[in-house]
Amino acid sequence: MKKESTFLNSILYAIAFFILLPNSIKELPFVALGLFSIIVFIKERQIDTKAFIILALFFVVNLISLLYSKDLPYGLKRIEGFLPLLYLAFSYCVFSKMELRFDRKFVEKWILIFNGSNFVFLIIVGFYFYYQSIPISYNSIRTVFDEIPMINMHPIYLSITSVLGLMSCIYIFTKNQKMVAFLIIVNVVLLYLTGARSTFIGFFIIFFMVLFFGRLSLKIKFMLGIISCLIIYVLFGFNSDFKKRFREMIIPVSYAVVNPNNSTSIRFAVWDCALQKIKSSNHLIGNGVGDVPSILQECYDTQYPELGKYYNSHNQYFSIILGTGLIGLFSFMLFFVSLFSCALKNKNKFLLVLILFYLYIFNFENVLERKYGVLLMLFFLFFVFNIFTKPANKPVEIV
Repeated sequence: MKKESTFLNSILYAIAFFILLPNSIKELPFVALGLFSIIVFIKERQIDTKAFIILALFFVVNLISLLYSKDLPYGLKRIEGFLPLLYLAFSYCVFSKMELRFDRKFVEKWILIFNGSNFVFLIIVGFYFYYQSIPISYNSIRTVFDEIPMINMHPIYLSITSVLGLMSCIYIFTKNQKMVAFLIIVNVVLLYLTGARSTFIGFFIIFFMVLFFGRLSLKIKFMLGIISCLIIYVLFGFNSDFKKRFREMIIPVSYAVVNPNNSTSIRFAVWDCALQKIKSSNHLIGNGVGDVPSILQECYDTQYPELGKYYNSHNQYFSIILGTGLIGLFSFMLFFVSLFSCALKNKNKFLLVLILFYLYIFNFENVLERKYGVLLMLFFLFFVFNIFTKPANKPVEIV
């Protein structure tokens, strides 16, 4: 029906402004989407029950782990952060069962708004530097993203946002090529400024894989390959701080001595503690979702006091095993296997690439540590490169 279609589109457009929404209300459009799907379900009585059980299983496993978590307050906080795993999965299973289709023009407009918001965010960062009279340097830019009032975002999540923007721009590159090319540059700049090494490397690995296996002419592949290599050369050749961050990864001293000023050294110490605690934990059910920070901190205090503060495991898989054991890891991987199977069945290459990107980035970052990381990941997995990209010749209909 027309009213329902208009309301749904309004919710989805609100989500497209994700990066500009104040953090205090960033989740509201997603919650509205969840509530709307409940209304649709009551009316239509359609849902892919099997898919919902699989997709919601990881949330249920974490919820059960509260029964043996010692730090219940933190455990409840984590469960609250995982709630999108429940209501966005429900939305996806309702709309996918209805075989909901979106008009191509709507999808293109949504992607342009999402990437346009990234551009506006970049402008806001520039104004913030100007009015705060912050000395401009690569390292000061990297750290300022998490200080912008109301819409501050950690560099890691901002880097993932820029990669999602890049992928979505590539999807609509056949339309509005000049504007899309500009937005691609914006997202590359954002990715570069965050200094997120794992995201940077992951994106270019995937990009070169697409060039190699994609159905492009040899001339275009060669041209894009040369341009990409030139960009990488310029980034490393003209920014010593950027080059230093990558150099840390290959020098032996990063792994020999804990240096709080060396992020690679910190990550190595954190992984060492995580692995030690995994070995001494209950391999099947873990320690409970609420106890992961205290368990890691205990190891930091005794073996790596140089760290000086708490760090998460910097590996989503380690965090899951510590919290919910192999059962939690199985439910988590089942979530992605089901989506991967769906992508293969529908020959959805963009969804396949996105799944592989997240499975890669989980090795280096706790993407689910902050709620906006969960929200953005789920929305792109369920909607942007899933329901949005299904073929359609007519506008969305809720009937």
